[in-house]
Amino acid sequence: MKSFYSLMLICFISVATAAAEDTKSQPNILWITCEDISPDLGSYGDKLVKSPHLDRLAGQGCTYTRAFATSPVCSSSRSAIITGIYATTLGTHHHRSMVPLPEDVRCFTAYLRDAGYYCTNNDKNDYNFEIPADAWDANGNEPTGAIAPAPISHFLQL
Repeated sequence: MKSFYSLMLICFISVATAAAEDTKSQPNILWITCEDISPDLGSYGDKLVKSPHLDRLAGQGCTYTRAFATSPVCSSSRSAIITGIYATTLGTHHHRSMVPLPEDVRCFTAYLRDAGYYCTNNDKNDYNFEIPADAWDANGNEPTGAIAPAPISHFLQL
């Protein structure tokens, strides 16, 4: 069985590559990451949880119903998401291990930046490795609008 995260990376690269040929067709991407909630949202069928805004967003977008974590710890899961490589393969499975990335490993955001996306990350940057310089256009707690150049044609906010 192929890694969910590798498949996700391939999808993002495919979208970025196809969209690079026709920049008018590039979608904006808003990636919302939630931790420690399981599928406890109305959009996943939970009748007790009231999450109308997320449910509406999920109804207009994509909801993954067969997603699994590659690690029980947030930082090693993040390293798998951002690289598309299992944390155990990359060596990032120990929380706060700060391993060096192999030279041929890039964050998926670097591929999106190559395709013309402006990529920002406001807080989730604990990947168990030092963040490569080509990973983000902006990475920190500043409001995105305050640091983004104008005009931006294609955008990823993680």
